[in-house]
Amino acid sequence: MLDGRKYQEPDVPKPFQGILAWLADRLRPVGHLLSSVFEPILDLPGGPFLVGAGFVGAVAMLTHLAVARRSKATVNRRAGGGLVDPAVDPADLLRQAEEAEATGDLTAAIRLRYKAGLLLLVRAERLELRTETTAAGAARQVGDPVMDRLTAMFEEVVYGGRPATVADASEARVGWTEILSAKVAR
Repeated sequence: MLDGRKYQEPDVPKPFQGILAWLADRLRPVGHLLSSVFEPILDLPGGPFLVGAGFVGAVAMLTHLAVARRSKATVNRRAGGGLVDPAVDPADLLRQAEEAEATGDLTAAIRLRYKAGLLLLVRAERLELRTETTAAGAARQVGDPVMDRLTAMFEEVVYGGRPATVADASEARVGWTEILSAKVAR
């Protein structure tokens, strides 16, 4: 009566059986150690709650440490990052832009001129740069159509990888002169 296939345990392949048995053999001493440590605590009245509270506390502490470490790493990464380093002299950047343009590195010329322009706008109190400020955010702060065009070109060339042209480099030079010489009503 119980001889039918329906009542027999199926013979299914067990591809991980050997690996799991090996792993169990290696972890058995750890299990014995944990058992010898926690069994006396679990036998106490309220022992399971103590172990649970300890586990939750350990997880909370590890989570706090991981978040704090990640936050510190983010702050350190941002401290060195940002759109432009405010400690750099814009005159040096403009000189490097001229040299890059003279040697035909138009992408570098546009990038250096853009960074110098941002620093000069900061010094003229027309722009406030933070580590999270993007090129588009800087353009919105300045609110000048020329700045919008220069920012679009900067992003296309520097971030987008579009090859810079002589016309782009010329437009950047003229555009930054125009933006920086414009008077802004405050």
